[in-house]
Amino acid sequence: MEKEQTNIIDEGLFEKIANGDDAAFTELYYASYRQIYGFLLALTKNKEDAEDLLQNTYIRIRNGSHLYRKQGTPMTWMCAVAKNQFLDFVRKKSKGVSVDFDEVEKYVSEGLGTGVKQHKDVENEMVLEKAFEILNKQERTIVVLHMIDGLKHREISKITGIPLSTVLSKYNRSLKKLREFIKE
Repeated sequence: MEKEQTNIIDEGLFEKIANGDDAAFTELYYASYRQIYGFLLALTKNKEDAEDLLQNTYIRIRNGSHLYRKQGTPMTWMCAVAKNQFLDFVRKKSKGVSVDFDEVEKYVSEGLGTGVKQHKDVENEMVLEKAFEILNKQERTIVVLHMIDGLKHREISKITGIPLSTVLSKYNRSLKKLREFIKE
């Protein structure tokens, strides 16, 4: 039976995992896999690639759990691990060609619509799909990471490399655009 996903991840799980606690790893997985999978699906735009990268991400998390430091939140750290797995995937796929952030941002921004299909509330799904049509790429990225994945603006800044002030202003502009859209 599948355990319910929670938004709060106990930082103590990483120490337990580092000490070989399989139950702690299972708890971490069930508390976070949907968000990590959605993030990877947005990056890859391909279900099979996202599933493979999800598996690789959790292998890295398990093997590197001793490296976790209480800076930011556990989800920020895990998204960074997932993003690094994605970058490795892109590098291997492009046979060693270096990848810059603009290219990653392109993958993130263009793939965001895929993750929306997993949203349970049909009405919200329709609004979000329409929102993707009126928001630019960076705005979509910020809105999805904040509203769907539940990340804080500071975490979004770290993951995307966009300055915090820019994340905040783009998020607020996006909300204004969405409000105007809803009024119409």
